[in-house]
Amino acid sequence: MRFKILIVIFLIITINQTRAQNDGAGNTGLAFLKLGVGARSIAMGEAFSSYTDDASAIIYNPARLLYGEKNNVMLMHNSAAQDFTNDFIGAKISYDKFALGFGIFKSGVDNIEIRLQPGAALGKFNSQNLSINLGAAYKINDFVSVGFTAKFLYEKIYVDEASGMGFDFGTNYTKDNTSFSFVLSNLGSINELKSVSTKLPTAIRFGGSYLFPTKNFNFGISVDGFKVLDGGVFHVNAGGEASYKNLVFIRLGYQTKYDNKGFAAGLGFKYKGLTVDYAIIPYVNNFGTGNTFSLGMTF
Repeated sequence: MRFKILIVIFLIITINQTRAQNDGAGNTGLAFLKLGVGARSIAMGEAFSSYTDDASAIIYNPARLLYGEKNNVMLMHNSAAQDFTNDFIGAKISYDKFALGFGIFKSGVDNIEIRLQPGAALGKFNSQNLSINLGAAYKINDFVSVGFTAKFLYEKIYVDEASGMGFDFGTNYTKDNTSFSFVLSNLGSINELKSVSTKLPTAIRFGGSYLFPTKNFNFGISVDGFKVLDGGVFHVNAGGEASYKNLVFIRLGYQTKYDNKGFAAGLGFKYKGLTVDYAIIPYVNNFGTGNTFSLGMTF
């Protein structure tokens, strides 16, 4: 009886969070797989499938592991509504036509109260989700690259656990300052949690971006379409980034058809191979504010 009540409590919390994303909350699980990583991308509305050029490519588009600096390490911490946190650590290494990427993405809610009846809580428990990602990219020619990510998935609610595998496939076309991408993500399966099967939020993401380089100022714009195939609505994500001498960055983004968010913004600073980024999302409907911090190193 106690376990059933715990599950009900957790499902209420999960549905509240996933419903706000409008992405097939009643049809798929592991909602954290629909979230982005990195303060830079979040500030640009996650319009990043054709724009990423760091370790975040392991999440957005593995085909982009070949772009940007050859070697990169990224750390991210995100705090959102209802004590919901996300952490990411990722790295990429590229050489000539090949690149490898690695990332650990962890999401969870701590201190969920156990209650069997009105009154004081009997205790607390945590909900945790984990994705361990290994990706590779290959440059077919001067313009086209392809990529693949395999991920080990794990979730734990109270004392019950489940695990499985997921897969992403990405492509990218870049010529001069223009890029286009297409990504199919979260193919795979995970075993039953207690007695309930979880369906992965298989999704498509595609988009384009353009860079406007000048002597002192650089500008970039990017647009993505994103949809969870089973029950999700179609989102348009758009973002822009302006930089001065590749030292200071200002970013803006917007995402359509979400109940609890729309605009995003952020700042970034770079000194030699070190970058520090921040993003803010002002949620609506009393969901609070999302804050994301990232630290990156290139070498």
